[in-house]
Amino acid sequence: MSTPQEQPPAPGEPGAAPPYAATAAPPPAEGAPAADGGAATEDDGADAETETETEYAWHSRRDLYRHSPGFMLGHSARIGGSVVAGDQHGVSGGHVTGDVVLGGKVVEYHLGGDTEERSGEIPAAEVEHLARHFVRPRAEERDGAGDGEGRGEEDGPFGRALDVLRTHRVVILSGPATTGRRTAALMLLREAGARSYRALDPGLGAGRLAGELRDGCGHFVADFAATPERPLLEHHLRALGERLRATDGHLVLVTGPHPVVPAGTGHVAWRPPEPEALLAGHLRTKDLAGRDAAELLGLAEVKAVLAHHRPVAETARFAEHIAGHARGTVTLAALGSFGHVAAERQVRAWFDSAEHTLHDKAFLIALATFDEAPYPLTAELGDSLYGLLQRIENPGEPARIPVFGTSSAQRVEQALAERYQEPEQTEWGPVLQTKVQFRDKLTALTLLREVWTGHPSSRPALVRWLRLLADDPRPVVRTRAAATAAVMAQADLPSAMALLVRGWAGDRRLRARLAAANALALAHHLGAPHVSRILAEWCTASDHRLRWTAVRAYALVGDAFPREALLALTEAVRRMEARGGPVRGWAEERDELAQSAAALLLAGGQEAAGRGDWGAAADLWADLPGLARGTTRDFVLRTLVHACGPTDGPDGFGRPLLLDLFGRADPAPGTDGAALRQDLAALWRSVLNDPVCSASGLNVLRTWVRAADTDPGAETALAGLLPLLAVSVEDHRRLAYLLENLRAEPVDAALGPVPVAVALRLRDALTGARPAAPTGPSDPSGPSYEPFQGAASR
Repeated sequence: MSTPQEQPPAPGEPGAAPPYAATAAPPPAEGAPAADGGAATEDDGADAETETETEYAWHSRRDLYRHSPGFMLGHSARIGGSVVAGDQHGVSGGHVTGDVVLGGKVVEYHLGGDTEERSGEIPAAEVEHLARHFVRPRAEERDGAGDGEGRGEEDGPFGRALDVLRTHRVVILSGPATTGRRTAALMLLREAGARSYRALDPGLGAGRLAGELRDGCGHFVADFAATPERPLLEHHLRALGERLRATDGHLVLVTGPHPVVPAGTGHVAWRPPEPEALLAGHLRTKDLAGRDAAELLGLAEVKAVLAHHRPVAETARFAEHIAGHARGTVTLAALGSFGHVAAERQVRAWFDSAEHTLHDKAFLIALATFDEAPYPLTAELGDSLYGLLQRIENPGEPARIPVFGTSSAQRVEQALAERYQEPEQTEWGPVLQTKVQFRDKLTALTLLREVWTGHPSSRPALVRWLRLLADDPRPVVRTRAAATAAVMAQADLPSAMALLVRGWAGDRRLRARLAAANALALAHHLGAPHVSRILAEWCTASDHRLRWTAVRAYALVGDAFPREALLALTEAVRRMEARGGPVRGWAEERDELAQSAAALLLAGGQEAAGRGDWGAAADLWADLPGLARGTTRDFVLRTLVHACGPTDGPDGFGRPLLLDLFGRADPAPGTDGAALRQDLAALWRSVLNDPVCSASGLNVLRTWVRAADTDPGAETALAGLLPLLAVSVEDHRRLAYLLENLRAEPVDAALGPVPVAVALRLRDALTGARPAAPTGPSDPSGPSYEPFQGAASR
């Protein structure tokens, strides 16, 4: 029996080549109507020009999750460099036990200071008090040890530094100001055998330190500045070592994380212990009212706080809160909110500080916006924000941005952040970038909320800045603008909607409307109120730009409330059809509706299947077979075709996600998985029976079969799907013909068209399940069981 050849339908029709395969919508043909839902306006030309950049809904969802910061969607942030920010001491019991960190300013307490001698004694009792809860860092990889000579009696920075101190009598301990380096310095002197301790003035030059050394003492210099203007040279260190050996003394020079020191001179980079070990060390000295420390450390509220790395001084303070909870004076709620309170205190200190210039504060805001993003991008756009803020603070003066000002290392350290290297995904593939992030993952979110609600005078500059970012050609910049607007919407919905999101949603430019959709989707993730109500209203609005924004937002976040989202999209379809006859942009708009429905169904199904909830996965698709008739038929069929495209790999590669969903569902009769498989098969039969969509459906099947050629799991799924599609002898013949005539791509130059091996195996499996007689449209599952009448008629 001959099988008719399918003719490709006209572009823009549902039967055209699957739209998901393209990366951008084709420009409209000459004389074709623009993508608009109403009468022509002066904006139509701009709309038509920007529509060539249209991303498909699934691509928008992928890019949103790829470029959003970790704090926004809950995926783990990359932690690099110094894994804990803090100082290993606290202020307790009325004793000053170390540097007190106040908004980045280190206040040094020189006890018993002798201003003439530029040094002061540190009581031995204070050192012993610190030793009670000091925790040595665990062993680390051997190749990250600075340039210390030898490995010490134990691995880790403390052991290496102790070995250098015992051998050379002087060691340089470098690290961020809040990593416990002062306490570590005193513990090194104690372990080296010192019984008296002196703090030397960090303002002394390297050549003058030897004159302040005392016999038999352990000395340390906090915050010694070893810079190009004030270098610490080899002869300085040799002179100090010679003097210390003669007087049986020791010296620890504590510097910043990037000291300028000669190689091979006993420099060790300090790394503090893990937060849980540090907290356990503090708890062992506390009154826990008989509670077990391990039990307290296992509390969910404690684990939540420890998940966000913070200054060690705050960890010591947190130990006091845990002890208070054990004694019944601190509630679990207060315990769980400790991290947020600490982040708020730090952010307010930054903005209140006179030592932080407007340039510094602009960089902090940019870093909060671009947390976990490349440093050059953060610095560049921070300077842009500084220029806008400068117009508010000093409107008569131009912004003066130092081209070669503070080094990147100093700026990052001042912001209590850290740099690390990580590949950044680009359209050309991964590119290694130097990124920057706050050490405390709560800081970025807290800072953005504080600047929006606590400093309203900055809003004109912030709004202008975010509008510029939303129109930037770089996807990560546009996504971060939307993410920042989402934080502002969560903190103050009316203002954010009026000043940012509503304007973006009604803009003629596609990028602006996509920024609005991204902002609303991320705001919903953050818990902003009324997002679903806004989308439902916009989805049926008279303004086609608001409708586009709402429909795209449903693609991004609709799987969070799938039934509500599908109802809204279906209602939009019904209203569109009720308006009668095709209007300008009608085909494009109904395709957008189908794309969004496909994206939310696919994402929701994958998420439900991932947690094994096949009942929820089946419920998402249960209503669609019934909607595949009447005014919503075209919408449903387009939705399925769009859902067939995305894969678990790059575009055009990997297993199709919808096929994977079908294959993973349990086929046992009476199960939720079996119901899902039957619904998907019913939808497929509707597509293959449709006069317009059947060509697209058959093209999808060809794509799926080729993908299964190297994927046994996909082959198994197809072996289960094809018999459910062949409910009549004619259906079986047409599918068998497709499989027999499928050829590999690209065509082998020597052998010519080569059959696809998996297609022949699937044909054999289909032949074994051939129906005994046609069932036709009388099948009890309804009209979607009709044979492929539309395709056969061609």
